Amino acid sequence: MRLTYVLGLSFSLLLTACAEAPPPRAPATPVDAETERRAIGAMLDDWHDAAAKADEARYFGHFTNDAIFLGTDATERWDVAAFRAFAHPYFAKGKAWSFRATRRGITIATDGRTAWFDEDLHTGNLGPSRGSGVVVREEGRWKIAHYDLSIPIPNERVKDIVERIAAPPPVKLRDRYDAAYQKASAVALENVAEAEKLLAAFVPEAKSHPDDDLEFWLHNELTWVKWAQDDLPGALAEVDAMRATLDHATLPAKHTTALRLHERWDRAYILLEMALTAPRDKRAKALAAANEARTSYETLAKQENDHDGLAALETFFAARQGKTKEAIAFARKVDIAKREDVQDLYVFQLAYEAGGDKTSMEAARAKICGMKNYLMRPLILRRGEKEGWKCK
Repeated sequence: MRLTYVLGLSFSLLLTACAEAPPPRAPATPVDAETERRAIGAMLDDWHDAAAKADEARYFGHFTNDAIFLGTDATERWDVAAFRAFAHPYFAKGKAWSFRATRRGITIATDGRTAWFDEDLHTGNLGPSRGSGVVVREEGRWKIAHYDLSIPIPNERVKDIVERIAAPPPVKLRDRYDAAYQKASAVALENVAEAEKLLAAFVPEAKSHPDDDLEFWLHNELTWVKWAQDDLPGALAEVDAMRATLDHATLPAKHTTALRLHERWDRAYILLEMALTAPRDKRAKALAAANEARTSYETLAKQENDHDGLAALETFFAARQGKTKEAIAFARKVDIAKREDVQDLYVFQLAYEAGGDKTSMEAARAKICGMKNYLMRPLILRRGEKEGWKCK
């Protein structure tokens, strides 16, 4: 009796469960798997094409809002916003990356709304690679919900790769340069030749990175290292190298313009120094070249609203040519208490010394002496000692 009751109850519950369970969801229309594969393949091809042509809007338009992109580095797990922030500088330069599928497999889910794929890729920088992921239908379009980019490793090479991954990473160029720069700044006052050697060693390697401004700054630093050694032709050669660097760099236009301001300022300064030490019969021509460089800088400085840099160069030209009143007037356009550029402060103290404004001169020198050390500071202090003043 009890067994009959239990069996009856179980059968009743089973019927109830079967009645309440929803039937498997079927697509509204039969799925044509081959048609969908072609559509997904075309979408993925267009996605890769958008990267190759640096079309940022088209590229990211192929993602769902909550998509995830996994890169080849273990740290590279990005949502769409983070991935776009990482990728934007590449797209902005007009050169992203070029991937092309050489093989692709696609599996369509039975509901016709989800699919899985894997593809072998020919790439310009990673070598043979593999991508895999998930796509979903959104508003009648296939979109990427998940993509995993990887580099397949042959089994016989796995042990070597694992050992290399476990090894300490190589020190990056910028980190090595930063250490050398700090050392150069520390030794420049007593041994400027050693500072030059430390920095010049990085130029060949920096030249192979046109997307980085390091080569430019190395030549800028070497300009003033040469100047500190009274090697004005050498300094001018470094200014020329600064210009050449910008001509082959692949930096954003706005950044390049800012660097050109530095190059033109340095060129005018060095050319005037050379003109004032030129033989008398060559001085007029040399001064004309310096003034032409000054005009070139001023044109760009006014366009970019570089008022303090302009005031410093005007001060220098006036002070070095004995135009004391003009030099003082230009110098007073800048509040030296708020100025943190050692070279500008040096220029302003020249003007104040020439004009007999001892208070302002001492204030500028005290600011130089009290500043945190960086390469230009010991170079200016070397020049100050030659001119008869030093920090207490």
